[in-house]
Amino acid sequence: MPFSCKVEILPEQLRGEDLIFDGWVEQSWQKYVVAGTPFAHAHDSKGPCTLRLAGPGYLRAKPNWNPGDRIIAGSIIAFFDANGEDIPYGRPYCQVDFDFS
Repeated sequence: MPFSCKVEILPEQLRGEDLIFDGWVEQSWQKYVVAGTPFAHAHDSKGPCTLRLAGPGYLRAKPNWNPGDRIIAGSIIAFFDANGEDIPYGRPYCQVDFDFS
């Protein structure tokens, strides 16, 4: 896996406000995962959300986020390694899935 990538939260992924970090999905780290694998949980004033890797790769490093930390647009929330053909070029490396239940 020759490429190292930063998973950034983009402004269009937020619902007009910052996210609050809740915690990591520990079993997703330090291994190769498929696209859509959840790696963290957060919330905003409207409810919870799950952060997922948009493409397959090796989730290798967690930035120093603690529960309660504010995730703003532009925040780096993870680091992963991937083969060039697996990188989701032209779209966010992170999916933010809000729970509407």
